[in-house]
Amino acid sequence: MNDALRVIVAANIKRYRKKMKMTQSQLAEQIGKTVEMVCQLENNIASTKLSTLESIAEVFGIEPYQLLLPREYPDYENFPPELTDLMLEIQDQPKEFLEAFTKLLRYHKKS
Repeated sequence: MNDALRVIVAANIKRYRKKMKMTQSQLAEQIGKTVEMVCQLENNIASTKLSTLESIAEVFGIEPYQLLLPREYPDYENFPPELTDLMLEIQDQPKEFLEAFTKLLRYHKKS
């Protein structure tokens, strides 16, 4: 695992663990690892096997790939259908279109 990805994984493990109000000890127990291992993962001192990331994701109730995302993404499944349809409709638009669309939304939010 490269350094940039380890930083992302470390931050995500810590964020999800805190979101679930778990201690490092509780997470370690649930995945069958030591507290030291969890601490090293969260502090980007060590990397781990994919199987461990799968176990961690299972404890958090997320998909393993979500531990690899650079920031937490919204759960689109809970969006209103109209918003999901709109997002799917604009997702392949050029960058300039998306920037203009975002500015328009922000303008209307302030109004």
